[in-house]
Amino acid sequence: MRVSTARQRHNLPLPRRILGFVLLLACALLVLPAPARAVPLRVERLDGVPAATAVDILAGRHESGFVGEDYAAITPSRDGMRWYRVRLAENWRGSVPPVLSISDPQGLRVEAWLPDGTGTGLRSVHDAGNELGFTRHVLVFMLPASLRSADSVLLGVAEEREVPRRISVESATEARRADLVRARLDVLFPSVQLATLLVMLSFFLALRERMYAWYVISMLLIIVYELYAFGLGFELPPFDLLGPLGGSVTWAAGACALALLMQFTREYLQLQACAPRLDRAVALLRWPLLALVAAVLVAPGGALWAEDLIVLAGLVVTPLLCAAGMVAWQRGSARGGYFLAAWIPGLMLTLARMLQLALHWPLPTWLEFALPAAFAFASLVLAFGLAEQTLSVRHERDVAHRLAEQDMLTGVLNRRAVLARLRTCFHSARATHSGLAVLFLDLDHFKQINDTFGHRTGDVCLRAVIAPIAGELRLGDAFGRWGGEEFLAVLPGADAQDACVVAERIRACIEQLPLMVSGSRIGLTLSIGIAALDEGVATPEQLIEGADTALYRAKASGRNRVCVHDFNAVAEPGAETTA
Repeated sequence: MRVSTARQRHNLPLPRRILGFVLLLACALLVLPAPARAVPLRVERLDGVPAATAVDILAGRHESGFVGEDYAAITPSRDGMRWYRVRLAENWRGSVPPVLSISDPQGLRVEAWLPDGTGTGLRSVHDAGNELGFTRHVLVFMLPASLRSADSVLLGVAEEREVPRRISVESATEARRADLVRARLDVLFPSVQLATLLVMLSFFLALRERMYAWYVISMLLIIVYELYAFGLGFELPPFDLLGPLGGSVTWAAGACALALLMQFTREYLQLQACAPRLDRAVALLRWPLLALVAAVLVAPGGALWAEDLIVLAGLVVTPLLCAAGMVAWQRGSARGGYFLAAWIPGLMLTLARMLQLALHWPLPTWLEFALPAAFAFASLVLAFGLAEQTLSVRHERDVAHRLAEQDMLTGVLNRRAVLARLRTCFHSARATHSGLAVLFLDLDHFKQINDTFGHRTGDVCLRAVIAPIAGELRLGDAFGRWGGEEFLAVLPGADAQDACVVAERIRACIEQLPLMVSGSRIGLTLSIGIAALDEGVATPEQLIEGADTALYRAKASGRNRVCVHDFNAVAEPGAETTA
């Protein structure tokens, strides 16, 4: 029943809570850069001449080897340099010079030969120079303004994974406008993640819980991956120090982020407790991923086989993490619900990205930006879930603390709690030279009530006097059950006279209390003993003893009365005075 209740409390409202985040993600995707006004292209690939050089091609020696491509894209080869010839479908008529842009350029090295025979040499987004002023999200080559449809731009693509990269030719103005939108998105999504990361870092520093540390580390690595994937990492210090590693650092950051995300998933979903076999599988798969990180960084020029294995690992791990969230959700975990809401978009898009790489498809523009948007979305939802989890733990702690101080029958403070309050007030009164009084209250003839009406009626009587007594106490007074039918009230700042006024109000209120049990009226009265702080009182226990002595004096004097203990006359007979 507890699991079912938890599910109703936490999980059912989840779609409404997450709706705002979904709308945020949708709005982010609406601002994706619109396709630039690119002109139609004719793209041809040189086939069957693996050892061709730019000089030979420009001299027209391999003219018959060119075959047309179905769409405007270039695809690298694993076997060495591959050559493409790009022509406009019509003469360039714009007043602004055109540029040739290559999307998804990570790991790509391309040299361009212009119609006048000028070559650029091999260039990539990882190079230190960026003389054209574009971001490193695309690889850009400036073309002459006099470009005609008969002119050819020769592109040599160095050895790389056989994944098509879309190319386009548009005016430099249009290209810069699209590049500006990309630059804003490149900064927007990591900034959202960084903000939530800093909040969770504060939670970790305050609470010292491992789960928050894993969140911070995994999200930090995802941000690092995005910076390199967007090309920003090759410009911003200190990330640019890894620039010589080229595209390998992007692969390494992605694999490392995935491995850390797996560890966070284990901690957050508490898989070891709810799904031990799944936990072992997730834990085991981390190490091959980390080994691939080392392989892709150490191998000269990167290792294509290691990149292939990272893609394969991504295809295995992403469904596994979805399954982990589903198992936790089905077993009543609110964390499972938050995990699914946060990561299903990101994991599905990661799976789509892995499939795109494995099946050698060109990267769609929507996927290029939807993936970081989904990561930002996940960081917000998980931060919300972690914050709510913290509030839940705090609430449970407060409830437990309150229950530990509460008397189960009457709901007032128990003996340990009221004694702790008395000790606090005692030391405060001594430090500030203020007053302090204690009331010891006892229900008269309580044993007779139990014997006549039964213990259940006795419990009713105990509960019945609580509200009237509490109503007569002052704001800031502490009230608790000492044991049986005895109660203790602590009155900070009160002297004996103040305490007598309060005690007499309480006594009169209980005397007039109409209590009907099973059709019979039960008359209740209280005897109250008072002890006020005096210079000769050394401990809180002495105050209690004085009030207890005064209480017994009130009992001996006929009950239903208030007596005050006089510490200065304690050695004399009749040291208590009756109010």
